Amino acid sequence: MKRLDEIPKKNVFEVPDGYFDQLALKIQAKTETISPAKKTISGWSFALRYALPVLLLVIGGIIVWKPKTVQDTEQLLASIPTEHLIDYLHESEIAEAELLEVINFDDRDVDSLNVHVHTQYAIDDLEMNEIKSVLENEL
Repeated sequence: MKRLDEIPKKNVFEVPDGYFDQLALKIQAKTETISPAKKTISGWSFALRYALPVLLLVIGGIIVWKPKTVQDTEQLLASIPTEHLIDYLHESEIAEAELLEVINFDDRDVDSLNVHVHTQYAIDDLEMNEIKSVLENEL
């Protein structure tokens, strides 16, 4: 095996005479003849690049931040078991009087409560009339 000191040193690269004298002119001539292609942006390219993402963000924002409707709220409350609602009301600081002040009963709700009271507690019409008169006297 040879050592690096033993390898002869000679220049293996040769440059033709006058090569560097003409190099700058040759490069300049090639760059002048080749003109860069003009980049054109079509309407669809603009729409896909800028308008479409903005449109998607706006639609997403509308979906996320749209106000809840009364129907959505009623469906949500209907999906919660009654026992859980009753437990929540017992654990909270809300008084029955405060709760009744907030709730607006219509005729259908009142009739439904009357039927429930009659069936649950077996109150007849005579007892119900007595309860109503007592309540009217208190108001």
